[in-house]
Amino acid sequence: MPRARALRPQAPAEGETVLWQGRPAMAGRRLIELLGFLILLGLLTWLAMELIRPHFAGSGFAGTPDASALPLILAMVVGMMLIIALPVWLRSSARARARYMLTNRRALIWLGDRIVGEAMLFGAQMEAGPAEVAFTTPHVWLDWRLRDEGIDRIRFEQTEDAMKVAAIAEDHGARWINRPEDGAAG
Repeated sequence: MPRARALRPQAPAEGETVLWQGRPAMAGRRLIELLGFLILLGLLTWLAMELIRPHFAGSGFAGTPDASALPLILAMVVGMMLIIALPVWLRSSARARARYMLTNRRALIWLGDRIVGEAMLFGAQMEAGPAEVAFTTPHVWLDWRLRDEGIDRIRFEQTEDAMKVAAIAEDHGARWINRPEDGAAG
């Protein structure tokens, strides 16, 4: 009887060969994302305070707040900031700390000693650009930190070896759907 698939993908085992490994070069991009995120968070905080300010004078809805309401108001603003900031920060941090691995069977994304993304190469649709390779397949597993708004796919982001990785993946069963016509793939 075949063994049931584990919830989290396992490390490469016997019969699986590591063909390529790399890391994203995201230092500059991460700084830009952080600045944009801080600006957005600042604007949202300002907006929240502007929405609250009219109620300081009193209203039928909120009554007339006194000094004892200030800690509650501050806790609500800080809570709002954490609800917005924490998932975004965790996701951005995970993407920047990721390690990529291509084996003869799978495309893997590691975070520390755990696999957080896996796509089976055979039959996967692959798109490659100058700095990114993306694998779309029904056999994909993603941790929540790597999920995007669109379809689930494994992305090797900000890698200088994107075309080399795509060529290796194609040799092991991935279908390259946006192959460059100038021969830049080999």
